[in-house]
Parts: sequence; C-alpha cells; structure tokens
Amino acid sequence: MTSEIDQASGQPTTGHEWDGIRELDTPVPRSMSLCMWVSIAASAVLWVLYPAFPFINDYTRGVLGYSSRTTVTQKVNQGNAARQAAFRIFADKTVTELAQIPDLKHRFGEAIGVLYRDNCSACHGRDLAGQANFPNLADAHWLWSGTPDDIELTLQHGINHSSEDTRYAEMPAFGRDGMLEKDEIAQAVEYVLSLSGSDHDTGLAEIGAGVFADSCAACHGDAGTGGLGNGAPSLADGAWIYGGSRDALHETLRHGRAGVMPGWANRLSPEEIRMLTLYVLWAGQDDKP
Repeated sequence: MTSEIDQASGQPTTGHEWDGIRELDTPVPRSMSLCMWVSIAASAVLWVLYPAFPFINDYTRGVLGYSSRTTVTQKVNQGNAARQAAFRIFADKTVTELAQIPDLKHRFGEAIGVLYRDNCSACHGRDLAGQANFPNLADAHWLWSGTPDDIELTLQHGINHSSEDTRYAEMPAFGRDGMLEKDEIAQAVEYVLSLSGSDHDTGLAEIGAGVFADSCAACHGDAGTGGLGNGAPSLADGAWIYGGSRDALHETLRHGRAGVMPGWANRLSPEEIRMLTLYVLWAGQDDKP
C-alpha cells in the first residue's frame, strides 16, 4: 500500500482502497478529539467516585460509598411502608367487620384481584367459577358454609392439608374397598340422579333410596342436601365438583374423592388471607351490598 494524493481533495491517502474508494489520511476533527479526552477524564473521575472494578471476592467501592442495592432496598421498604399504610384496615379489623363495609370492594377490589389471580386462579379460574375437580366460588353452594369466618378458616388451614387445623373430608371408595356391590352402586347412582332432577331409572332409584339411607345419608343428609359441618356437598342441586353425569357418579362411588385445598397461613399474611376471603364473598354477592 502506497500513499498518494487524492486528486479531488488534494489530501494524502492512507493507501487503502475499497471498490475504488480511497481512504483519506486526514486528522481527527479537533472537536471530536476534545470530546474523546473529556469522556476519558470523566470516566476516570467516575471510577474513583463510584463502584467500578471487580476483584475475585469484592469490588472497588468508590469514595462516595454509593450502592445500587441500598437504593433499591430503600425504595422497596418505602413501597412496603406505603402499602401497609394503605391496607392497614385489613390488619385492624376482623374479616366479619370488613365484610360489613360497603365501599371496600370499590376501594380494594382491583388490587385484591391481582392477589387472587397470583395464588388461586390456577385451580378456581380467573372468574372464580371453578373447573373440573375444583369448586365454583362465585355461587351459593358451599362445603363448609359461606360465612366470612369459615371462609377465612378454610384459606388459613386448607382441606385435607398437612395443617393440624385443616378441614378434613373424604368420600369413601365404596366400590374399590368392597363396601357396596356393583348393583348397589348402580342403584345409588340412579337415586342421586333423581335428587338433582336428572334423567334416571325410576325403578333403580327407588331401590337406591335404601342404599343411600344406609351408606350415604350420614354425611349428605337424609334428603341429600349436604352437611356444612363435614364438607359433604349437596346432591340435590346442579352444582357438581367432580361431575354429575351417570359415568362421573359411578366413578365417584367406585373410587372415592379426596380433594386437597392448600393451607395458606404459612405463605400469605393474615391481612392477605382476609383480602382473599372478602374477594370470594364479593364474587358470590353478584355486586349486591
């Protein structure tokens, strides 16, 4: 590569050429050179003032002692303090008292909805309407009553959970464990279908009434309307957790059911559990006070 003079500009070239384009050997503009040296000087000052260079087990701290971790921690603490102040009402009042405050849903419903979706919607759905094997929380059908205190207790300790105070309920496996014969299960199923007004075999249902009285009424009640004290659902309405079809009822009677609701006392604060209790109550009120 040999340097030569560019005919158009009269400037020497570096000898480099790309597709007929020659590189001029001109000095860096003074303004750009000044910017470069200013940036280098500023960097040197910042290296001294702020954390900059890493070591194996540490890093240079900087003379100002600045720490982004400290700044973030302060911001988080400020946010938590503001949140505690905003939601203090949930710490100062019982869930029954909170349920009597008419404007609470308007004030906190959206924020509590985020808490619900983060922790509960995977099972009960974003609209609280439930899904197969998980109950609807937005209707009037309850396993353990729908009072504020009872809902709060269920949220705290769960159902069939490891907590010592959990609610416990289990549907026996009448077929698998040999408590009922195959024909007795078929008769009981037809009787249960009749309780909810579904299509059924009248003759088998009449016989099944006796099977139900002997084996099922202790939990579900003589009329099949359930027992809020033991978690046995009503069989006389259209609300089903595991399905109300003939096949689903056969499956339930043969193999039993033992749904698990986690206890949230060790994962959520008492205030958050009260919030979720109210959210469930509001869903069942259909926007009525």
